[in-house]
Amino acid sequence: VKGIDYSPVSVEKTKKVNETAIADGRCAVLQGSVADMMFADNWFDAVTAFETVYFWPDLPRCFREVWRVLKPGGTFFICNESNGDTDKDEKWTKIINGMTIYQGTELKAYLEQAGFHEVQIHKNKAGWLCVTAQK
Repeated sequence: VKGIDYSPVSVEKTKKVNETAIADGRCAVLQGSVADMMFADNWFDAVTAFETVYFWPDLPRCFREVWRVLKPGGTFFICNESNGDTDKDEKWTKIINGMTIYQGTELKAYLEQAGFHEVQIHKNKAGWLCVTAQK
C-alpha cells in the first residue's frame, strides 16, 4: 500500500499510525500532490480518495493523473461525507478555505473526461457520496 498526502502534518500522523506496516515493508507514506504523482504508469490495481477531492486543485488534471497510474481495469474509489445536495454542505465551504463540494454528476463528468468508464454514483441517507470508476 502506498499513500500520498499534500500536507506534511498529515503524512507524519499517518506514518505514526501505520508504523508497524511501514516497518514491515507493507506500507509507504509519501508527501506529494495528486496532480503530479511520482508513481509509474499502470502501477496500481486501485486508487482511493477518502474525504480529499474537495481540496484537489484542477480536478480534471488530478483525475487524469489517477487514470495514468491505474492499471487497465483498475478501480478508482471516491468517498465524500458531503454530496453537494444539501444546504448543510455550504457551511463547510464557508469555514474551510479552498474546499469545493462536488455533486456526483459533476464528479462523473470529470471522470469520464479523464477516460474512466463504468462510473457509478452511490449515496446514502446520511449524505455520503461514493463514486467508483474503472480504467
